[in-house]
Amino acid sequence: MKNATYAKLCGGLALVWTLGLLFVPPFAKTVEGLMLLFLSTNAR
Repeated sequence: MKNATYAKLCGGLALVWTLGLLFVPPFAKTVEGLMLLFLSTNAR
């Protein structure tokens, strides 16, 4: 994969992820819950 294609792909995914977190509340709650689960299971 060429660098320009890779950069466009990463930029598109970042944009979709950010807009999803901002404008889709169930998606944001799911991500938040998974992050808290991960952090609580790995805390020492």
